[in-house]
Amino acid sequence: MVVLGVLSLAMAIVGGSLMTLRSTHLSVASGKFADFVNLCRAQAIAGHTAVRVGVVTSSPGNPEEEYRKYSAWKWSKRSRKFEQFAAWEALPPEISFEPQAPDYVRDADYFASDPSAVRGDHVFSLEDNEFETTDIDGNRRSLSFVEFSPAGRASTPSGELRNLVFVARHGQPDLIPDEIENWCQFNIDTLTGRIQIHRP
Repeated sequence: MVVLGVLSLAMAIVGGSLMTLRSTHLSVASGKFADFVNLCRAQAIAGHTAVRVGVVTSSPGNPEEEYRKYSAWKWSKRSRKFEQFAAWEALPPEISFEPQAPDYVRDADYFASDPSAVRGDHVFSLEDNEFETTDIDGNRRSLSFVEFSPAGRASTPSGELRNLVFVARHGQPDLIPDEIENWCQFNIDTLTGRIQIHRP
């Protein structure tokens, strides 16, 4: 009985440590993404040009990049097109963006205290906000994007609501919604371009 009690206690401690570690990984990854978005907004204002933050939604040659890899493109007046100016970044392998607006965010405390927190256009669910890129090796990628104007405002071609929403969560793709306990919601205010992070 004593041995079983010790084992149970050890498993509880390890389980709590793993949960804390997962939460820390998500906090670090979400902070890095938020900093990247803020930097892109600052680039749009400083350069008096449009800047797009794009997240890979389709990568036939590298499916592990989908809903994890992101970068930024700046409008060039000289070439009259968007040119990539930032290095590729990626969420850790165990973290990914949600392709569809998830229902589980409505179970969070922040929704109960502020229902407006989850009202917004989920970026990946919108139409007409995709573009394609091809790298020097011929790899093609499709991306969904948020665009910052020289005034620092955020938009997508078909977004209508005040917030543009991303949700990143920890766990394998086949994890059922009821098992998802660790996620991060990003709201980008379309009027100010500011990003806000919500955690359960």
